[in-house]
Amino acid sequence: MSTYDAIIVGGGHNGLAAGAVLAKHGLKTLVLERNSRLGGGCTTDEVTLPGFKNDLYGSSHVWIHINPQFRDIMKELESDFGLEYIWADDHITGHPGLDKSGPGIVVYKDVDKTCASIAQHSEKDAKRYREIYDNFINIRDGFVTGMFSSPAPPSLMQSSLETTPEGVEMLRSFTLSPLDFTMENFENEEVRSFILGWATAPGNRPWQEGRGELIYIMIPAIHVFGESIPKGGSIELPNALARMIEHYGGTVLTKASVKRFLTEGDKAVGVELEDGRTFRAEQAVVTSLNPKLSFGDMMDPGVLSEDFRHKVDNYNPGDFTIVRAQLALNEAPDYFGNEEMNQTPFQRIFGSVDDIRRQYAEIELGIAPTNPFLWVACWTLKDPSRAPEGKHTLIVDTFVPIKLASGESWDDAGEKYYNDTLLPKLREYTSNMGDDNILATYIQTGPSIERDNPCLVNGTTTGGVMRQSQGGIFRPFAGYSDFRGPLKNLYMAGPSCHPGGAISAAGTMTAQVILQDAGIVSAEDLEFDF
Repeated sequence: MSTYDAIIVGGGHNGLAAGAVLAKHGLKTLVLERNSRLGGGCTTDEVTLPGFKNDLYGSSHVWIHINPQFRDIMKELESDFGLEYIWADDHITGHPGLDKSGPGIVVYKDVDKTCASIAQHSEKDAKRYREIYDNFINIRDGFVTGMFSSPAPPSLMQSSLETTPEGVEMLRSFTLSPLDFTMENFENEEVRSFILGWATAPGNRPWQEGRGELIYIMIPAIHVFGESIPKGGSIELPNALARMIEHYGGTVLTKASVKRFLTEGDKAVGVELEDGRTFRAEQAVVTSLNPKLSFGDMMDPGVLSEDFRHKVDNYNPGDFTIVRAQLALNEAPDYFGNEEMNQTPFQRIFGSVDDIRRQYAEIELGIAPTNPFLWVACWTLKDPSRAPEGKHTLIVDTFVPIKLASGESWDDAGEKYYNDTLLPKLREYTSNMGDDNILATYIQTGPSIERDNPCLVNGTTTGGVMRQSQGGIFRPFAGYSDFRGPLKNLYMAGPSCHPGGAISAAGTMTAQVILQDAGIVSAEDLEFDF
């Protein structure tokens, strides 16, 4: 049995970020990944044709650049370990118009240019967008600290806001659903579609109360912190983290599927692999897997309390899945209307507010959405290295129900749904997406996604629902939001933990807790000035 200071189960970017921080602080670290490629939900593969690199799950790197602990190692990742970020200096996201040929709305890095795009539809709505952006100066420090620290009780925010009329009004706005916030704050149908579509993109349902706070963050954050992608694909982030771990004496193993956690009494002491190998950890065992896996069959009977198992049973990994098409193209999509749209590699194509509401209602009923939104990304416009010279990759997807009321499996229905619904929808907005432009297509559905990565339970890709009952201090479970697990020396990382899904390298927080518990750093060492 080989012995390490820390063992991390799961080679997604969160587990690797934790491993990089631990290894840099001198801990002998082992990372174990079941797949042949690293990254988990932050990975890339040539699934269409050779030379075409498609991000299979997460693509846009925004929140990671807000993480102060990641920023501490980012320069080293870039200078020594091969990570290269390509930044969106101007165009960030495009939102084609409801009439398909109009100017739509373009989000730029520059907030004034974005407001000018909105003002084509409503001067009043452009002013309100700017007000939300300007307000960020009042909440920025608290936002960064809150997102990348162990979550505080919600009563702290409430007590700080309820002392002034303005604070009470903002507190009320925070409690609104994305739909209610949109309808109260914006008047133009085009702008409403843009805001509501953006607010539901992380996996929020339109009527999900308590998500109004998100809009006060998502609007300014994209302008303040920017958006980027790694050159060569999202997998280049985990690849760089792995190189860093190995540089500092750690080990990263792929094709190393963990069968179970080893325990002695109430303490986690190591892991056993499917092939029979065992590894022991002296200071920390970290699981970055979905809680349904970590605390299910991977734990021996009787190790976990009935109360904790009940929490695991109630954990919701997600409300819906996706149908996603990975394409290899001769040329990038050519959008009708606004030429600025063609300068934007990432589009959110939404219909009216009623169309958005209808899609989520159909999802609730187990119906494949009849008029779905499209999430479309042609990252080769920013990063030509992801395809052969002159060619392009494209991602097209939408949210769908996990189970179809008809009883049909997405394994059987996915390709037809793409051909009959998603592709025709894309063709309504573009001039050149005929069969002659499409060199190859690879379809992903809930079942195939879960087979590729069992942590994406039911093919859910948002890291677990972000309801009030499963966010902040309640994430992943009430009483376990500090990244410490139910056993001594057992820690948790990954999108099931605070702050949730998205590419944020939040595993750095788990590493800092381990270093605190080991007496290597103090709480004062973790204070940061962004």
